[in-house]
Amino acid sequence: MSSRQVWKNCTFCNSGRKRCFRCGGSGKVAPGWETCYDCKGFGTMICTDCGGAGGRRETIWSPE
Repeated sequence: MSSRQVWKNCTFCNSGRKRCFRCGGSGKVAPGWETCYDCKGFGTMICTDCGGAGGRRETIWSPE
């Protein structure tokens, strides 16, 4: 059997970043529209599923 590795994109994020759930991507939270504590005001967070890589390597086996 031979194998090769292919890159599979993460289905949960966009290039390793997810929109912040707490502020909805705005970077600010009410009351007073202060900076969001979770995303530090960026509006996005690192994806926990792929670790910020945007995908993963997957080994595909093919019979010879």
